[in-house]
Amino acid sequence: MSVGNAMRRLVPPGSVVLFLMFLTGIWLIISPFAMTTQPSGQPWIASPINTVTIGGVLIVVSLLGILSYMILALRDLMRETQAKQQADQETASS
Repeated sequence: MSVGNAMRRLVPPGSVVLFLMFLTGIWLIISPFAMTTQPSGQPWIASPINTVTIGGVLIVVSLLGILSYMILALRDLMRETQAKQQADQETASS
């Protein structure tokens, strides 16, 4: 197995994209305050509301994607283990 194939199996590209989406969401949430586009102590203006909302949506979507990937990977691992146990039992009984 080459190093590239091992890395693809260890860290799938989809997980990297979801992690980058998560980081983008965090940046969108903190950017109005870090870049001072939202005045301190003033009512929220439309631009920061939109930015923080989009950032929150990105975080939720990326976390759901990461969670679903982990659940599906666990399901595949359990199926593989069960198939291996059944194959071992069949070879032991014959």
